[in-house]
Amino acid sequence: MKKPKHILLKFLKISFKVHKSYFFVLLFQILITSLMTLFGAYTLSLLIGQMEKGAYIHTIYMGIALVGVEVLLSLLNQFAIRLIDVHQVKMSEAIEQALSEKIMDLPFQYLEDPHYLELKKNAEMGVINMGALYSLMNSGAKILSSIVSIIGLISIIITFDWMLVIVLVIGIILNILIVYFMMKSQVKFYKELLPINFKYGYYLNTLMSPTQCKDFRLYSLGELLKNNMDSFSKQMAKNFRKVNVGMNLYDSLISGLRYIQMAIIYCMVGIRTLIQHLPISSFTLTISSAISFSDCITSIIEANGQYIRAIEYITPLVELMEVATEKVEGKVILESLDTICFDHVYFKYPKTDTYVLEDVSFEIKKGEKISIVGLNGAGKTTIVKLICRLYSITEGEIRINGIPIQNYQKEQYIKTISAVFQDYKLFAYSIKENIHPQLEEESLKSICEEVGIKEAIESLPQKYDSVLSKNYDEGGVELSGGQRQKIAIARALAKHADLLILDEPTSALDPLAEAEIYENFNKMVLHKTAIYISHRMSSSIFCDKILVLENGKVSNFDSHENLMKEKNSLYYKLFTSQAKNYKLA
Repeated sequence: MKKPKHILLKFLKISFKVHKSYFFVLLFQILITSLMTLFGAYTLSLLIGQMEKGAYIHTIYMGIALVGVEVLLSLLNQFAIRLIDVHQVKMSEAIEQALSEKIMDLPFQYLEDPHYLELKKNAEMGVINMGALYSLMNSGAKILSSIVSIIGLISIIITFDWMLVIVLVIGIILNILIVYFMMKSQVKFYKELLPINFKYGYYLNTLMSPTQCKDFRLYSLGELLKNNMDSFSKQMAKNFRKVNVGMNLYDSLISGLRYIQMAIIYCMVGIRTLIQHLPISSFTLTISSAISFSDCITSIIEANGQYIRAIEYITPLVELMEVATEKVEGKVILESLDTICFDHVYFKYPKTDTYVLEDVSFEIKKGEKISIVGLNGAGKTTIVKLICRLYSITEGEIRINGIPIQNYQKEQYIKTISAVFQDYKLFAYSIKENIHPQLEEESLKSICEEVGIKEAIESLPQKYDSVLSKNYDEGGVELSGGQRQKIAIARALAKHADLLILDEPTSALDPLAEAEIYENFNKMVLHKTAIYISHRMSSSIFCDKILVLENGKVSNFDSHENLMKEKNSLYYKLFTSQAKNYKLA
């Protein structure tokens, strides 16, 4: 049981940092709830006490006053509940924002690591889908307010007979033992449930994805996913039935214990009241306090179940927030990117033993257009990731303007680079916002014309203000893969960067459209340095040099003309094998 406490303290530290106000509101609610519990225990005994004295007029006045206090406490309680609801939403948003900022702050290599990807997905599922924040905060508030109330109630009960406290303490100990075994059972259950629930969510979301409907209709994958989802549904239902039987048994034991305990207390208080001829008000106060005490214990037990579930769901969030970012921030400000030099660079991805790049050396000068070619897995995209500082090299050195790349201030350094990756992403914003929100209309149209998308955009009802999705806007548009790629390329060109990187940016275009784009690129980039990666060799013709990679090593680095003279080279084979397929009849 150490882990939940450990996680709870860390979560409280995180949540207090992002939204302190919630905890003050929580204390206010705990205070009001405790006052209502204690006031409820006293109310009936005070009225009976006045009636025992024969002060019936005072009893009426006191009744009116007690009703007034009850109404006031009820209003304050509703106000506290409202505050809690508001601040729980704010807390949830603050935690989600902190989670997003943490994910953005993680080294890129973590976002390609299956361990951290699963941790990220579980954290998001717990916070966003499972309502873990609400459950944890709600259960915590119930437990704290019940504990405060119990302290006050014990002080009342002990004045009547300290033996009653012993009976209550024995009941608490027995309850704790039952809860302990119940908690162990729940922890085991939710540890088993979390991966099942995650996989179930994956299959459900995949089946509901509109982008994959064609594949489901043509192949058997849809049926396979459906069968897997059904399997996990049955497994979840089986586990829930099993755990519910156990929980019902524990609940029955707790309820039975409560009734036995209350029967003993009724007997003890009643016998003492009769023997010592104590006032009925004293009997009422003690019994009311004992009942309220029992209710508080029940409330703690019920809240404890919520707490256990919430802790399991919140654990991935805490673990993710504790991942060290290990930032190595340089201080040199990069004004302009003039040269890129790889000096005997070796690189292997984290948790692997195989080098993706081995002894790679080359230099790119300002304004040069470089094409990187090679077979799949040769290390083309890896070179781009290293230049973008998404990974750090294993051995060797990368120098920008003669200075090690890690010595530059990263944020400023990234401003000098613009890139279109294979897995580029467009967002559910307008076309203009996706390209560049602050770009002047004339420049926007000019860039779109250069990449061959202007005519298609201006044929749309909202033109450049068209939203690239129907998910959040009924008037949104769904463009073809080629059109979306052209918008991604326009976005890269709209950024005022010294280096332009294009990693398979035209895979959705036909060879002629691709060649047209590359011709326009050379007109548009002008003084910029450009690196092209493409399986289609048409881009190489427009480049100053071609970097040829074979099995992670540089086999050639020369112009197209010179490389074509080496008829036994990989480049010659790649180029000629594609060129004959692109000849027009």
